[in-house]
Amino acid sequence: MPGPAGDPAVSPAEALAFSYRQGPGKRLLGEQRAINDAAPTTAFQPPPDARGGTGTPLPGDLHELLAATPFPAPLHHPADPLGAALATAFGLQRREPDHQFPDHRATASGRARHPVHALLGGPGVRRYLDPYRRALVDLTSPPPRRTADDRTRLVLAARYSDLPAGYGSLRFAVCEAELGVNLRAWAVTAEAFGVPSRLEAGSAPAEQLLTDAGPGHWSAPLSVALTAHRPAPAHPLPGTPPAPADCARFTADDPDAEDCRALSRCRTSSPAGPLTGTPAHATAPGPSWADVLWRRSAGRVPGRRYGFALRPAPVAEPALRDLLAWAAVPPPDTLLAAIAERIRRTVVLQGVAGLPDGAYRLAGGRLTAHRPGPDLPARLEPGFGRPDGPDTGIALRHASVLYVHSAEPAALVEEFGPAAPALTAQWCGWAAHGLCLAAAAHGLVARPARSYDEHHLQPLLGLDRKEVPVFMTVCGTPRYTGPLWDLRG
Repeated sequence: MPGPAGDPAVSPAEALAFSYRQGPGKRLLGEQRAINDAAPTTAFQPPPDARGGTGTPLPGDLHELLAATPFPAPLHHPADPLGAALATAFGLQRREPDHQFPDHRATASGRARHPVHALLGGPGVRRYLDPYRRALVDLTSPPPRRTADDRTRLVLAARYSDLPAGYGSLRFAVCEAELGVNLRAWAVTAEAFGVPSRLEAGSAPAEQLLTDAGPGHWSAPLSVALTAHRPAPAHPLPGTPPAPADCARFTADDPDAEDCRALSRCRTSSPAGPLTGTPAHATAPGPSWADVLWRRSAGRVPGRRYGFALRPAPVAEPALRDLLAWAAVPPPDTLLAAIAERIRRTVVLQGVAGLPDGAYRLAGGRLTAHRPGPDLPARLEPGFGRPDGPDTGIALRHASVLYVHSAEPAALVEEFGPAAPALTAQWCGWAAHGLCLAAAAHGLVARPARSYDEHHLQPLLGLDRKEVPVFMTVCGTPRYTGPLWDLRG
């Protein structure tokens, strides 16, 4: 993408072409190629300067609190509400020994590589949230010159090298959606623990914090001001710090990553108010917080395979009502909210709430029959990027609810400029994490997905010629269970 290093300017035409490569053009242009998932990446590794020996541990006494509190009721941790919210939003949940990416967190990552990282900055504080050390770790790089800015902020940014280089420019859409997922995860838990948060418009302090963490190919950050909580003083952390990172091969020239970053930097924030992520009329008390976070799954498959495993089962009306309510929570940003209004929703139902099977349009919280008929999920299934086979399990045919976001990319770029692709992906990630939490509360799984053939899905869903399916969340009843290792604190 043209422009000197550090220049965020991308023309609308370039943004639209990039968006095409992420969507319907990824097959025609060869962008969606075979990925070697065994290739080395930086996934699960802290940045080079986030491996020190001082910081603050996250609370280790959360399970009893989470297990005793119905979801999504408020939580109370008087000693360290900020640390408790961070551990709950981003912490490790379980290890699936037979999964090729075994460690799973509370965030709804469809790929389980978790490319989004969290850092905390404030007066005299520069820390990285390391879920494996269960601590906020002090950065070891020399501190920058002091400024008059005395705010504490949470910074979220995606690192492109956490995904295999074979993803190429497709890392952009994945990472922007994951940023939306993580922002929603923080919004829900910060609200529950009473940690007031507000999305910030400026990114200079957040960019500086990423620079302080060490070299790496990072997306543009999201910056969240924490208006009432300060980090605790640092002290030595237990255990041995991780070995220094050998990251030279991951910080070398990566044209695709630079293109991703250039388009990501077109994104701006326009804060709309306090950060909230829970529906105004949340569900009646059901399972506990601990159960919901433990259950949250993208539909695990056995035998180190790809994909997701579902089984046919009826879904009751309360589950559908909650799925729609959690997906509809508006984002904390006027630009995101505006772009959300331009993105259409199609909901495919199968065996849900006694409603006829088929595709429905969703607008204003109401479902309107759009393309009735049985077996629509089965007809959509061949459009997934990896077919059902010995190394892949795809059970779209057994899905109960498919929640599909669609849009006209050219119209979005015309209205919102080159920020449109990033804002679209972030809104979809924000909504998808809400769907995943609501699904888990009803014993369902939900898988965020982009690995499908837009040209296959478009006519079956009854979309207009210029309307592209930009994101899908697949909800259903889990089929496979197996041994799990509990990683919760």
